[in-house]
Amino acid sequence: MRKFGTVLLAIAVVAGVSGPALALATAVAAGHTHACGAGKRARCGTVAVPLDRTRPGSGTLHIGYERYPRTDRTHPSMETIVAIEGGPGYPTTESRSYYLGLFRPMMDRHDLLLVDLRGTGTSGAIDCEPLQSLRVAQYSRWVRAVGKCGRQLGRASDLYGTAKAADDLADVLDALGISRVDLYGDSYGTFFSQTFAIRHPDRLRSLVLDAAYPVEGADPWWRDLSRAAAKGYRQACERDPGCESVGGDPVHRLALLDRRVALHPITGVAPDADGRFRRVTVGPGFLISIYDSGGYGFDVYRELDAAVRAALRPDPDYLPLLRLAREEIYLGGGGPVKYYSQGLADAVECTDYPQLYDMMAPPKVRYRQYGRAIRALEKTDPRAFAPFTVQQWITSPDEDYDTCLRWPVPDDPQPLMPRDHAYPDVPTLVLVGDLDSVTSAQGARQVAGRFPASTFVEVANMVHVSALADTKECAAGIVLRFVRTLSAGNTSCAAMYPEVREVDAFALRAGYVPGPIIRRASLVAANTVADVMARWDNMAGDRGVGLRGGTFVTRGDMHRSWRLHDVRWVQDVAVSGTVTLDAPTGAIHAVVTLTGSGVPHGPLDIRWNSWKQLAQAKVRGRVGTRAFTIVVPAP
Repeated sequence: MRKFGTVLLAIAVVAGVSGPALALATAVAAGHTHACGAGKRARCGTVAVPLDRTRPGSGTLHIGYERYPRTDRTHPSMETIVAIEGGPGYPTTESRSYYLGLFRPMMDRHDLLLVDLRGTGTSGAIDCEPLQSLRVAQYSRWVRAVGKCGRQLGRASDLYGTAKAADDLADVLDALGISRVDLYGDSYGTFFSQTFAIRHPDRLRSLVLDAAYPVEGADPWWRDLSRAAAKGYRQACERDPGCESVGGDPVHRLALLDRRVALHPITGVAPDADGRFRRVTVGPGFLISIYDSGGYGFDVYRELDAAVRAALRPDPDYLPLLRLAREEIYLGGGGPVKYYSQGLADAVECTDYPQLYDMMAPPKVRYRQYGRAIRALEKTDPRAFAPFTVQQWITSPDEDYDTCLRWPVPDDPQPLMPRDHAYPDVPTLVLVGDLDSVTSAQGARQVAGRFPASTFVEVANMVHVSALADTKECAAGIVLRFVRTLSAGNTSCAAMYPEVREVDAFALRAGYVPGPIIRRASLVAANTVADVMARWDNMAGDRGVGLRGGTFVTRGDMHRSWRLHDVRWVQDVAVSGTVTLDAPTGAIHAVVTLTGSGVPHGPLDIRWNSWKQLAQAKVRGRVGTRAFTIVVPAP
């Protein structure tokens, strides 16, 4: 539900539909498949479906899929597993590595089917310009660009909703001769999967909803997400001994900074995760964008409070906050449409999501309705988005309450759900991270409560989407066990994920770090290593820079390594050496040397385990002829 921040990429494959918003290509007919996917192990094809099932002769779409066959041919096959990507706007097939990684242990007996929903990837990706290329600096043009996209689509503007995509999947299953499936959806994929479950309950053996939000009864202001964000920052601080020892409320500190930057925005030059420097200005809007990003990854939870405290000091240090802004606020457009379709995202939002205005009313009326809704919220719930004001929140680059103001009035609106629908009694697993503010635990509980045979699992210290790329393998293991047995089994491991290790404080110089010289040097070295490692999730390449200077190079994925050259987390100490992380076990090992006054220069051997709760780092080194071993909190 964000305007910007999408870096993913989409080419359209549509037949029988015309218009400047759609890129046309020849589709492969159902039954004619070719080798494709990871290692060319899949069979790819398309299935022709009606563009509009209520209008004969309206044309067809071709829905693209990848089907990975089971590997064990000596035993009978079991139900096909179907995975659906989130967004909306992302094609499932471009996330194949995540789904293969999750379900590989079951692919001896189960086929894996990945389907691109209509309007994405190989299923007629909607390519609207200038919407697809619009940058965050141009967000004042957002509503006009969305309206233009809707006009480009013409009568098809209301034909890309979730209900029609759900019926497409049923047609694909029919074409492939598949009767029942185990369906997994993440993020928007859970919205789709709930819709499919209600419209086609007989096609499901099991249902897994990872990071779910409700398909009906949602607050059009999405206030549960604002509450989840504030709760998440407080929980993360309470669980981290260093942050908790600071005292006070991290959300209150953020409110203090918000009031300050509302009067005097912070401007400076800072690097992104790949070391590209750019001038950035942080006012309330960008502060909200940083705050909003916490639910997507751990780095903001790790660094925001310490960056806020650094900015509020009498001798303010703005660099940590400016760097967060550079890393977390995506300044570009939607990218190549084969990887992400902004037009499809808005078509779904304007068709299916609750709005603050009547989509059957003309745009002029919608504007008046939206204005009344804002005034009513300011009167009845002025702290709806605390610590930010209502006006700050609704005008920030990320929030998109106004997105559909100019979208065309639906030509023939169809309900998302059939009349008198029921939630099916299908075994359902609902997962959510308790630090997720993209889809809240409150919303996920609401979803679980509507499915009669549901199991709800809240994963401690986890952000958005729990099972994909889960190197700890707890959430992923729960999903696999549920699909195998229709029971989640023992889920106690969901409480054992480690707390977010927040930065205790951003120090300008080594002398600001408390303790005697050996402890101070150990903390500086360990924090420098951790700061470099924290850049990894936001990097597009393999080279980056230290907070205050120096460079590093990284390699690998599950077994990662970093080489540091004069990296400075504090101004007066440069750190060089190597770091390795074994992601499946959490083992971290660094061997580094320090250059600077007042610190031991000889190599320090630093080890800790990132998967342990309240982990400690063991540092070994030498001062002159005396060896030492010291234990400090893992950074």
